[in-house]
Amino acid sequence: MTPAGTILLADDEDTFLEATKDLLEEEGYACHGVKNATELSDALSVGQFDLLITDLNMPGNRIMERVSELREQSKIMPVIVVTGYPSVPTAVESVRLNVLEYMIKPVNFPTLLNAVQRGLLQKKAMNTLSHARQEAEEHIAKLSQIEDTLNAFPGLVNEHVSHTVLTQLSPASPTQSPSDEPSTPSMTDYFRLRESVFHTIQVLQKTKSAFRSKDLAGLRKYLEEVLGDTTETLKSQEAPTDTPSKE
Repeated sequence: MTPAGTILLADDEDTFLEATKDLLEEEGYACHGVKNATELSDALSVGQFDLLITDLNMPGNRIMERVSELREQSKIMPVIVVTGYPSVPTAVESVRLNVLEYMIKPVNFPTLLNAVQRGLLQKKAMNTLSHARQEAEEHIAKLSQIEDTLNAFPGLVNEHVSHTVLTQLSPASPTQSPSDEPSTPSMTDYFRLRESVFHTIQVLQKTKSAFRSKDLAGLRKYLEEVLGDTTETLKSQEAPTDTPSKE
């Protein structure tokens, strides 16, 4: 059975460490326990954890420094601080480091469990947002390449148009019929393609800071309409009569 989450538990009190570890495992979480700052650093450097629960006063006395280092490496992992010796400086530092909870021993387990559940939900949401942002950036990079290609495309379009005009003005070859001539994209098709690409870039640019499925659904509908209209145009033997809008 897949665990509900993987938790790193750091405390030098054997009673608290073992009891909390057992209770969390009964709730379906995988737990790894360490007893000092050195073991905590080693575990974080080699293991993948979804959440950290750590005491402040352990051998090594670098716990808040280690939490600060962890924050520099990853802003995603939730951290719950537990201590039997609360102080204003450590509480203020916990707020600065965006610690999920600052809890005073003896810790009420249902309260701790609630914090764990909230922390794992937060981690899942942050992972989803991070992946969505990465995918959006990859799409934007690809679309930027398309845009660069389209910026050089007008010259090719003009060549196609010139070829078409010259062909129409020249006497037809006895062995050549109009149906034998290769079809070329129209100016309308070209401008509709540009508009769809630019519209795509604008929407995906917005998803870099706010991933919204409604925006992507609207984009998909827009592109489907553009592709549908363009397909019908390409099937037609006659050039479209509508004039493309100027950018």
